[in-house]
Amino acid sequence: MKRLIGQIILFVLSITFFSCIYIGVFKMSVTAVCILLAILALYAVCMGIGERGMRELHRYEQKLIHFGLDGKDGRKILLFSLLTLCPAWFCVILVSAVPLYAYTVWLITVFPCILLNCLPMSSVLEEYHGLTRRKAPFLVCCVLITAVLCLVGAVGSHLLLK
Repeated sequence: MKRLIGQIILFVLSITFFSCIYIGVFKMSVTAVCILLAILALYAVCMGIGERGMRELHRYEQKLIHFGLDGKDGRKILLFSLLTLCPAWFCVILVSAVPLYAYTVWLITVFPCILLNCLPMSSVLEEYHGLTRRKAPFLVCCVLITAVLCLVGAVGSHLLLK
């Protein structure tokens, strides 16, 4: 609990310092700083969700070693594997929310982000495969979630900025 309180205090202090620098020195508007801070706070939440997913996967790994897994554990393992990738998907939705009016620009910006997110996905896939001996559910869910997030980001930015 002390560690969590210390991290929250450190986060608030760093955000305060960051805000003072950007508003005072760079003459950035308060609205832009607030939007940037909201994005950072959402990313911090996604990091926490991803860390929780990793802890739960580790717990299931220990359960597999000592007791074995039940039939119900497969869905929970899939859920926690997908939650582990929450920070990567936040980056995908953030990049896809940038308003782009040409498909070539989309290929230059969003597609590399999706390809870079394949690196953490492959390591989580190995963990998922080690626990369940299956790959297809994880791959299908990853592709679907990535496509939905790209679509939501693109449509959301188009509707918001039109």
